[in-house]
Amino acid sequence: MSRLHAHIIRFSIIDTILVLLLLMTGFNGAGSTVTLFALFAVLLIIPLSAVSIVMLHRKSSGGLNVGIANLSLTGSLLLLIGILGLYSHVSTAEGSFLLPIALTLLGVSSLRRVTTMRNDAYTTWYNSHSTTIDAGENSEILSTCPGCESILAVIPSKLTTEDLCPNCGSKLVLAD
Repeated sequence: MSRLHAHIIRFSIIDTILVLLLLMTGFNGAGSTVTLFALFAVLLIIPLSAVSIVMLHRKSSGGLNVGIANLSLTGSLLLLIGILGLYSHVSTAEGSFLLPIALTLLGVSSLRRVTTMRNDAYTTWYNSHSTTIDAGENSEILSTCPGCESILAVIPSKLTTEDLCPNCGSKLVLAD
C-alpha cells in the first residue's frame, strides 16, 4: 500500500505540473469563454493540488478527502478541456488533434485514481498510518508486516519481539 500511496502522490505532482504547463502555454487565445473558464478552474486547482500533495505526503487526517477532491477536479478539468478540444478540431478542422486526445486520456486516468483512493483497503491503510491518530493504550490499529507488507490488526502496547506474522512467519517487531 505504501507503494500505491507514493504512486498516487507522484501522479498528483505530474498532474499539477501538466496543468501548470497547460496554463503557461495553452491560454494565449483572446478571451474566449472556454479559455476564461479553464483559466479560473486552473487557478483554483493549482493551490488545491499543492495542499493535497503536502497533506497526502504527511498522511494528515483530512488528506485523503482533499486528495480525492483534487484528483476529481483535475481529472474533470482535463477531460472537459480534452473533449472541447476534440470538438473544436472536428468542427473547424484546425489545431492539434493529438493534444486533446492526450488531455482526455489524462483526465480519465486521473478520475480512475479517485476510485483507488476510495477503496476500503486503501482508506483503512491510510487512516491507520495517519500522523494525527490518537490511539489509546489498548486500541487496535492496522499495521503492515515488515517482511511481506500484509495488513494486520495489532495492539501496539501488547507487541513483543517474539510475535510473528501469520502470513510469512517473520518477526513483527524488529529488535534494534
